[in-house]
Amino acid sequence: MEQNGEFEVEADMDKVWGVISDANEFSKLLPDVSSVSINGDEFEVRFNVDIRKYTSKFMGASYLSNLNVKFSGSVKNKNLKKHVEIEGKGSAVGIKFSISLGLDISQIEKRVKVAWKAGMETGGFAKIFGEATIDEAIKTTVEQVIENIKKRLTLM
Repeated sequence: MEQNGEFEVEADMDKVWGVISDANEFSKLLPDVSSVSINGDEFEVRFNVDIRKYTSKFMGASYLSNLNVKFSGSVKNKNLKKHVEIEGKGSAVGIKFSISLGLDISQIEKRVKVAWKAGMETGGFAKIFGEATIDEAIKTTVEQVIENIKKRLTLM
């Protein structure tokens, strides 16, 4: 599954770059994080996802309410104040997945434009919960991350 979009913020280019290219700063923008470990450009997070609204649609997993997710990621392919990629792999209930998020930034007068593209390989999640349900969950999570980036950049 892929998603993309763009937004503009009134912010300093150096500060924007500092947020999106730093593993410590980026990890703070992920929703529902319960623990974080940072080592340079690499990070490991654990988060709990409330999946009740998704499992109610799927009788075989209706007993599940939270997923404990482990995710290991890294900030890669940094092109100073232009492009950065965040990539990683995770697992929950024994099912593996991978995520990539590419961010391109450019200065437009006093604003910074952030164009983003997210991709995810869902592994067995689509088989268990159904493709439409997983697509909805991924879309919601990616939108939360992008909103958190916008909020953080707006506060600068």
